[in-house]
Amino acid sequence: MSATFVAGRIEWRTHRWLIIAFFAVVVHLSAQTSPAPEPPAKRVEIDKTHQMLRAYEGDRLVLETRVCTGKWDKSTPNGQFTAGEKQRMHYSKLFQNAPMPYSVEVTGNVFIHGFTSVPLHPASHGCIRVPLDGDNPAKRFFEWVETGTPILITGRWEG
Repeated sequence: MSATFVAGRIEWRTHRWLIIAFFAVVVHLSAQTSPAPEPPAKRVEIDKTHQMLRAYEGDRLVLETRVCTGKWDKSTPNGQFTAGEKQRMHYSKLFQNAPMPYSVEVTGNVFIHGFTSVPLHPASHGCIRVPLDGDNPAKRFFEWVETGTPILITGRWEG
């Protein structure tokens, strides 16, 4: 691009290759300064009153399944937790090495895990049982959840 003064004003003579180079630089810089959008945050809500687990990405519900939480003196704790260690097959350290497929640690010895018996009422020793049957929500949850995903446990079984 060159400029010359003509009667007190600047007259621009453009060169095609300079215009192309300019736009190439602009496109390149805009690609560098535009970060990729972050995926919606994942979160899990467990409702002990209704024995339900709901998994969200942002505001979008991605999984909803019935669960079975801890009974009476072995109640599943309420509170805000984060998903800990994941194990495709974990064995209970407290209950005779019982298999706990698709385990996600919640806190201490409390896990979300697959189980063959998931009644519509609390029956576990504190863990959150997720069905293995049907479309296998235990496996789907295990594959979806990431270490560090927030888990909120609320409610109280009135039965």
